[in-house]
Amino acid sequence: MFTVRTLLALVAFAVVECIAATLVLGLIAGLSSVGGLVAVQIGYLAGIFLRSVLERAGIAQPSVRPQHPR
Repeated sequence: MFTVRTLLALVAFAVVECIAATLVLGLIAGLSSVGGLVAVQIGYLAGIFLRSVLERAGIAQPSVRPQHPR
């Protein structure tokens, strides 16, 4: 399971790749790269939302990770 910092670092790396694709291949390639990045992030958020809905409905089990005190 990825931590938030790892995911943010990967998104930053992907943004740099999108910028490089825009510079090397043109605007259309850069926009399609950004579109792919946005689609992955939307899918990730949809998965989190779906998991919470399934946990509330009693279909999915809550995470077995212990909760850290804040």
